Amino acid sequence: MNIYPKINLNFEGLDKLINYVEKYKGIELQFFDEKGIMEQIDIKTPVEKLIKKVPYIKEITIHPPLCNYDIEHIIFKDINIIKEQLDTVVELSRKYNIKINLLYHTEIDIIKHKELTIEKIKELLKIIEGENVILLLENLFMFDEKECTVFKLAEYINHPNLKVCFDICHMYCKANIYKTDIESFANKYLNSQLCKKYIYQVHFSYTANNDGYIERKTHGRVHDNIEKLKYDLDLLKKYNMDKCNYITEVSEDNYDLRVDQLKELKMLEELNK
Repeated sequence: MNIYPKINLNFEGLDKLINYVEKYKGIELQFFDEKGIMEQIDIKTPVEKLIKKVPYIKEITIHPPLCNYDIEHIIFKDINIIKEQLDTVVELSRKYNIKINLLYHTEIDIIKHKELTIEKIKELLKIIEGENVILLLENLFMFDEKECTVFKLAEYINHPNLKVCFDICHMYCKANIYKTDIESFANKYLNSQLCKKYIYQVHFSYTANNDGYIERKTHGRVHDNIEKLKYDLDLLKKYNMDKCNYITEVSEDNYDLRVDQLKELKMLEELNK
């Protein structure tokens, strides 16, 4: 298991997280909606700034803006936006000899994907075929699905450059919405064999107060203690999520100090020894 911190474009708290970046040689970089909904984002500038700060880096995951930026949104608006992004990350990957992953959420189910996006996604994958670049799809929670769509989508397309980022907090949100205990929900939501074949990274955090979707401060928090973290880690390992990258996607009050993410990193690393 690789354990990667997560930072934003301002690199707030990078100095506090630097030991983990040095040790595991990876990081996730979060973009925000600074240019408006579904507009192109400048990937090259912040990636090159980050590489100057941490020249030993070997892997970067690019997380585009959070709102109204699902892969289907951009495909419907203008697929060339994603094509340009993929061209950029291929260029950067070659130039700096690093792995770069481009991550998108999706909030439509496999049936809609088959009708609307599959051929477009295959078109995108041709750009990164044979490159040290992966297109990641992440599960969301505010739509109805019987099984985790991103795994079904990866299975249907079955391309080596298409993998899954699984967000445990989003699964907890869905279980809480349906008022189902997490183990029963996971048993219906996840398929161990699909997880083993297609999982590439996990967004790891705690979901507080049996919520995660009503009160924002309950979403993506630091685990209260190592026992609760171990419970979640063991649950994911049950579904073959033990040899992938773990990203500590932790919300907190002070992003300069990164107290909560550091606590999460420390506990996760202790259990990974």
